[in-house]
Amino acid sequence: MKLKDFFKDKIAYGVVYFLGSAVVIFIMYLTLIIDKIELSKNNILYALLISAVLFIIFLVYDYYKNKNFQEQLNRILNSEDDLDCILNIGTPNTKEQEMFKRILLKVYKTCGNKMIKYEEEHKQYMYFINQWVHQMKTPVSVINLILQDEINEENKEVFESMAEENEKIKQGLDRMLYNARLNEFNIDFKVERLNLISVLRKVINDNKKSLIRNHIFPRIIKGENVMIETDRKWISFVINQIVVNAIKYSKVKESENKHITFGISEEASKIILSIEDGGMGIPKEDLTRVFNAFFTGKNGRKTDESTGMGMYLAKKICDKLGHDIIVQSEEGRGAVFSIIFYKNKSIFKLSKL
Repeated sequence: MKLKDFFKDKIAYGVVYFLGSAVVIFIMYLTLIIDKIELSKNNILYALLISAVLFIIFLVYDYYKNKNFQEQLNRILNSEDDLDCILNIGTPNTKEQEMFKRILLKVYKTCGNKMIKYEEEHKQYMYFINQWVHQMKTPVSVINLILQDEINEENKEVFESMAEENEKIKQGLDRMLYNARLNEFNIDFKVERLNLISVLRKVINDNKKSLIRNHIFPRIIKGENVMIETDRKWISFVINQIVVNAIKYSKVKESENKHITFGISEEASKIILSIEDGGMGIPKEDLTRVFNAFFTGKNGRKTDESTGMGMYLAKKICDKLGHDIIVQSEEGRGAVFSIIFYKNKSIFKLSKL
């Protein structure tokens, strides 16, 4: 605490002190008048001056006496996330400071116990989620194999519809798994140099059945051997979410020539991957909220398949990887999602530190 702030806090004490002194001098002055004893005004002023000097000396002493404790309280107040400085608080000089210290230590202990309990419960919940998702993936895969074996011309349409719904379950499980792992991102990534074209081909191949079923044709406008620094698993999930959305909003549009175009452009400081579809497009009023959690917007109400989590997770993952993701769209004329890979701004550099 600064000296001037300390004196501001003591203004009330000063007012009471000088009022008390003035009352005492006034009573003494009246007594002397009654006894017909003359009192010099200089003596009164001298008494007030001595009283003021003594009061100021006391205030300065009190300030330096409490200065160290006040500075420690300020450090605790200004610490953003680390509350361990509470444990290093010094020896109190007064009963009031001792009470402050005891309260702070009690709050620290209570918060610490609750945090430990919460972290343990959170770990158990994450473990359950991971185990459950992996268990659910097994019957989904089995159902997919059965559908492939049983499909024939007579029941082709029915089984293809079942396969499509099964695929949606798989995508939902993947979103749930990645969302659960997002909180432990720092221990669940491996950054490496990847060929962007090979990543795109893998995502396209994973969505091959859905693309064929909905008569949507992917095309890559590429350069040769475009290398990026990122995590293969996480960036594949991001691109896959964009492709899934592109398929979902393209299949409902009446058109004989449906495409998803992957464009790659390279600049001095960045590589830009753009994924363009010719689907429904995004209304202008929804553009700023595309990456919000659980936001489905006008198009989500039309398709009845949106959860509002795909693009939210894509944005969160890109932020953690050091990439940017932006969207441009016009209603009725498709959408373009762009992922920007910065050459000098990468989590790859951070992970080496």
